[in-house]
Amino acid sequence: MTTQYFWGMKICFQRGIHMSCGTEVRLHGISICPGIGIGHVHLVDHVIHLHKVRIEPSQVPEEQARYMRAVETMQNTLQDHVSLVHESSLLSTKAILDVHNAILADESLHNRVRSRIASQKKNAEWCLEEEGFRLFAEFDAMKNPYFRARGEDIRDMVNDILSILTSAQISESFEVAATESKKVLASRHLYPSSVIRAYRTHAAGFTSESDALTSHAAILLKGLGIPSVGGVHDLHASIFEGDEIIVDGINGCVIVRPCLETHVFYQEFTRDAEVFETIPLPEHCVTKDGTEISLKANIENPHQVSLMLSQGLEGIGLFRTEFLLYASGGVPNEEVQYQVYSDLVNKAHGRPVIIRTFDVGADKKILSQECTGDNPSLGVRGIRRHLLGQTEELRLQLRAIVRASAHGNVGVLIPMVTTIDDVLEVKRHFLSIQAELRKSGVAFSENVAFGAMIETPAAAVSLKDILQEVDFVSIGTNDLLQYFMAADRDNEQVIHYQNVKDPAFLWLMTFIIQQAKKVNRESDVTICGEIASQAEAIPLLLQIGYRSFSVSPVSASGFRKICSHIDLSSTNDAEDAGSINKTVCSSNTKKEKVT
Repeated sequence: MTTQYFWGMKICFQRGIHMSCGTEVRLHGISICPGIGIGHVHLVDHVIHLHKVRIEPSQVPEEQARYMRAVETMQNTLQDHVSLVHESSLLSTKAILDVHNAILADESLHNRVRSRIASQKKNAEWCLEEEGFRLFAEFDAMKNPYFRARGEDIRDMVNDILSILTSAQISESFEVAATESKKVLASRHLYPSSVIRAYRTHAAGFTSESDALTSHAAILLKGLGIPSVGGVHDLHASIFEGDEIIVDGINGCVIVRPCLETHVFYQEFTRDAEVFETIPLPEHCVTKDGTEISLKANIENPHQVSLMLSQGLEGIGLFRTEFLLYASGGVPNEEVQYQVYSDLVNKAHGRPVIIRTFDVGADKKILSQECTGDNPSLGVRGIRRHLLGQTEELRLQLRAIVRASAHGNVGVLIPMVTTIDDVLEVKRHFLSIQAELRKSGVAFSENVAFGAMIETPAAAVSLKDILQEVDFVSIGTNDLLQYFMAADRDNEQVIHYQNVKDPAFLWLMTFIIQQAKKVNRESDVTICGEIASQAEAIPLLLQIGYRSFSVSPVSASGFRKICSHIDLSSTNDAEDAGSINKTVCSSNTKKEKVT
């Protein structure tokens, strides 16, 4: 379903064209994956009745062995899931489920459970439940959303092992008959196993009380295109098995027991949407006065390239490679990375693909404790991590990216640049890798673009010098605003400083584009931060002089709509465009924060 039509759906709701009626219940949440799912509720959470039993010292070895047999059974079951996903060519899904294998292989967890069995003389399920609660509490207390989301993964694994220990089924297996209405799965938590169940049974939608929007399950829902809404408080207090339900992933709400008017409205909408699917989106983004704007996509994983193409975007302006680390918990080897990047480039069908090197640190502590410190955001993160000790990891990734350039139009983007010396050092590695590949006769393009992210005030001030050494720059406004205002964007007490319309910040954005214009390089400057998806900021950025943007694919239609109302030949249109903002800004679903 096109974002173009989603926007129209948004406007319908804003103007009150569709109102609630009767005894239906409307619950608000956060959109995970856009789309409309209509069906009947199927509750996927099952209550595990534990038998808590004290054991004799002589029973300890057998109870420990029983626990490990349950773990082994779970590992074998997980392999079945992986095989299913692999056969369906959902490679990123397979990688995500591999993380669960890694959790199961974590001996520290199993050692603590076995130790509890021995020291407390309790049966295996009792000890696992207690150890699980301890782990859940630790993860729930973490500020970092990535680690909080991993708590959901661990909860999923613990529940599955408990199911085996209590002889309950690991997961219910139900098939949707051709004559049976579609199911909408509802869960208190966001578990990958539940999402896989939704996929296997062709569920119409998915909804959850959990707001772990960076969890692996949320990533799966997006990748599989299942209409879904999370963060729905009081969901389970409002639904019963078999209730008719509508998951509105466009507006971020769930409608339980809809009245006839509501049901007809959504049925007509989904039928009309099939027609809109055949309407091609415009290849160009143009302002009211005819100024062409370059519009590309920010994507998180290779499956989202289809979103870039369906939205008629010019290419991939930012491909975040961290999903490789989330999936495996480590750095994949060169061949694995090469296959991912080359597949992405092939799917882009000649459009440019900008691949950012691993941006690890601050709120993305993925690889052990390399990015710690009293203030991680000001410490070892992004390219600093590579230059301060992980140069081989950088070279491995650069080799994979450069090799992938043999398949199409590729660029390399370096995150968290601070000084010109950072650029020169990475460029030295970049050029030496090209020389090595050339000498070895390995195929690659000689036209791989080399770029730097402008995320620190120091890099912004040094823009002219940086542009002399790179082919392009991308402005990461999320971090640039944070560092410029000296205000943590994760800290609610200072969140009011994250104001993209602050005069000082607008001065900085103006300074950047003016410096580029002085050397005739303004066309090589792209804004790829979330500011490009904020309706109130777009008119200002256009008036300042920016003409190249990279946005989330779901924001593309709203961005084009705003541009179509702006006349850049009029100096007053930045203010005039403000009248459009309230209408258009809501065309974008609430998005999870990413760097």
